[in-house]
Amino acid sequence: MHRVLLGIARGGRIASAYLFVGPPSSAKAQDAAGFAGQLGCGQIDLLKVAPDGASIKIDQVREIQRAVRYGPASSAYQFVIIERADDMTAEAAGAFLKTLEEPPPRVVFVLLVEREDRVFPTIRSRCQKIIFPEGQKSWQPDQEFNSFYEDLRAIKSKSILELFDLSARLEKEKERIEALVYDLAFFAKEELANAKMTRVVLEAAKNLKKKANLKLTLDLMCLRLKEL
Repeated sequence: MHRVLLGIARGGRIASAYLFVGPPSSAKAQDAAGFAGQLGCGQIDLLKVAPDGASIKIDQVREIQRAVRYGPASSAYQFVIIERADDMTAEAAGAFLKTLEEPPPRVVFVLLVEREDRVFPTIRSRCQKIIFPEGQKSWQPDQEFNSFYEDLRAIKSKSILELFDLSARLEKEKERIEALVYDLAFFAKEELANAKMTRVVLEAAKNLKKKANLKLTLDLMCLRLKEL
């Protein structure tokens, strides 16, 4: 995931709208969904909008306005990811601006665009801009977590005592444990290409979001990883 987004998630200062700018081959859409998941947005509160034909029309914006009226149903945040937001009609953009001027609480809009100059200046000014260069990887390793990456890489060779030691070291990171576990899930996916390991770590991350017992969750995660 884009390093800026990881920093935002860890810091907890969430804006009401983001403008992801980059070419079609960049990681905009994937990182938007990952950012939503990292902030505890479940599928029921994740709305994805794409152009109806050549553009996003005012009827689609009205549907968005109805969907976000009461905020998230069961998640920490409700996310609206708008693909090709630079293809909004002028009428749709004008209606959408009204929503951004008085954003509903705990609702986050992510606008995916190729050309920011085609987005209304009044919309751009209300969004935090993040640039996605051509060919950018969807995730970059964090040097602070190198020791945990190596533990994950060697997990199958570890003894039971070493597994519980790993769990205890993870537990000491309680101030940033959710971000750390999500980062390990990306490591398992991007660097180890291990889908089963990724699912186990993501399940632990989701349980932590639900305020499950920290020690028990980490112990079970490490034991399950060993069994894969």
